[in-house]
Amino acid sequence: MEDRGKITAFAVVESLSGWWELAGVDSAVGESTLDLLAQDAVDTSPNMPIAPAVEKQQAEAPATPSIMWPSDIAALREMVASGAPLPGNAYGPVRFPSVGPVSCDVMVISDLPDILPTPETNMALNADLLHRMLGAIGIDIAQCHCTWLATSIPSTGEVPENDLPDLAAFMLHQIKLIRPKSLVILGSAACKAVLSEELMHARAELRNVSHDGLNITTLATFHPRTLIARPAMKKQAWRDLQMFAKRVRQ
Repeated sequence: MEDRGKITAFAVVESLSGWWELAGVDSAVGESTLDLLAQDAVDTSPNMPIAPAVEKQQAEAPATPSIMWPSDIAALREMVASGAPLPGNAYGPVRFPSVGPVSCDVMVISDLPDILPTPETNMALNADLLHRMLGAIGIDIAQCHCTWLATSIPSTGEVPENDLPDLAAFMLHQIKLIRPKSLVILGSAACKAVLSEELMHARAELRNVSHDGLNITTLATFHPRTLIARPAMKKQAWRDLQMFAKRVRQ
């Protein structure tokens, strides 16, 4: 068991420290970075097939909010922290409001709040890698508004798929409040909620999120936790980031 622990620890360290080499950043980025932030009645008889419950839930419109959603980010954060019945806020006893400025160029969306630089090991590792990924294309994570579909963490460690429509509606509400110039979506659950597409398809090119008069350039890419678990995928993530940087600086 001790040897296995050493191997796991070594793999994590290697995954983080090897970002630049595996992604090819050393040869693709000049001495100075690009500062993007400086610049947007059913028949149920035995013979009748019954549609799977998940598909039925996905086809339904999001439920009517049980309470009025806040009209500004400060109020939203207070409601999340107080345990208000907002989408994604009742999976666990600890709540995580969004972080970052309320006015920004880049908004980062995850499925879970595991990109926070907290003492919890997995969160800290994810946060460190995300910081370096965005920093490689001139984006300071401290100047981004970072938020997540679930403001509390489910016991399964995953966002329930049946909840995605409600979580997506609430995320669009947050986007309307922040009004960023661009979005970075991390992972398959967040991609499916916001873009209604599978991540591996959405990665093929940049997308646009149109909502409330906004038309926002959007990148969907791998979540840092995926890249830590599968370092070989960092090259693909780096290509995603380069595509995003090229589009935003135009």
